[in-house]
Amino acid sequence: MEDARSYLDSTAPAAEALFKTLSDYGWTKMRAFVDITKVKTREELEVFNREYGAIDIAREVISGSILQLAYFGIKQFGVFTGKSTGAIHFEAEMNRLLRECSKPRMNKEFVLPEAFCVGRDIGDLPLGMIVYAGRNQYNHYDDERLTVVNEVVFNHLHQLWPQLTNDRSFNIYDNSHFYCWSVLCALGWVADEQNNGYLRFKKDLLDIMRIEA
Repeated sequence: MEDARSYLDSTAPAAEALFKTLSDYGWTKMRAFVDITKVKTREELEVFNREYGAIDIAREVISGSILQLAYFGIKQFGVFTGKSTGAIHFEAEMNRLLRECSKPRMNKEFVLPEAFCVGRDIGDLPLGMIVYAGRNQYNHYDDERLTVVNEVVFNHLHQLWPQLTNDRSFNIYDNSHFYCWSVLCALGWVADEQNNGYLRFKKDLLDIMRIEA
């Protein structure tokens, strides 16, 4: 029977490859910014926009695959040790708003799923909840509306990062299809001078699964 460590070991090659490819797409986008300065006609601009859009979609799909790996690892092997103070506060505020709303979207108590209330806090929410909402939005991007829990997680992220920077947005009402790259940015699983994001991904999952490095 697979355990937490064997899950991480068996998925490590795929995860590392995904992060490496994601980092490569970052360089591709940087080159695209340079290339747009060479565009001289409307036709060339249209071609550039199509190619640029394809780069964005590819980056989102890669980011979504990373979220899938994290989601299943947390769901199967995450160790819940109690909700953080931030998570408890978040639930209380949501239930207060529901009581004050004349036509609430849900008629039951708002509760964050325990299995994903794991990991370090990002704002008032545990890391696991960010993974949960990001993965679900990716899997249901063409749904008319997200479920309440997923929607409020994105609203919380949008409050934390309201400005669009580095192609990052959490405004799920802006008619975009995917927000996976934005979620990875919120998680801190993106490349910098020291690594391509995989080491932070692994560190967070080791912590959530209560495995010593």
